[in-house]
This record gives sequence, structure tokens and C-alpha cells, in this order.
Amino acid sequence: MIDAALISKVRMLSPKDRLELIGAVWESLDQSQVTVSASERELLDARLEELEKNPSDQSPWSDVRARLRKLVP
Repeated sequence: MIDAALISKVRMLSPKDRLELIGAVWESLDQSQVTVSASERELLDARLEELEKNPSDQSPWSDVRARLRKLVP
């Protein structure tokens, strides 16, 4: 269980800093620590197939992250 004091500190962060924290926590996980359901796997497979069919319709994560950061004050 997450300590209530930690959650309280997180809530005091700006939205931009909270997003940065989310990214840091996500990147701290090893692939084996993230479970994926069958329906999530199907969705991921469909999106990968779409990426392979239309690679020019996609944006790299660095571009998406930069656009998101502009939206958060």
C-alpha cells in the first residue's frame, strides 16, 4: 500500500511534475513486472499491425511527449 504522506506530496506537485513522475515510475518497471490481459494484447497487436501498414501516420514517443508537455501548464 502507498503511504498517504507520499500521495499528499505528489498532489502538491504541478501537473507537469506529476506527469514527469509518472514517466519515471513507468520506466522503473521491468517488462516482466507489467501484466497484459488478453484483450490488451489484442489491442496492442492491432495497433502494431496498423503501424506496420501506415508508418507515416504515427508519431514517435518523443514528439508525443513534447506535445503533451505543451498542454500541461
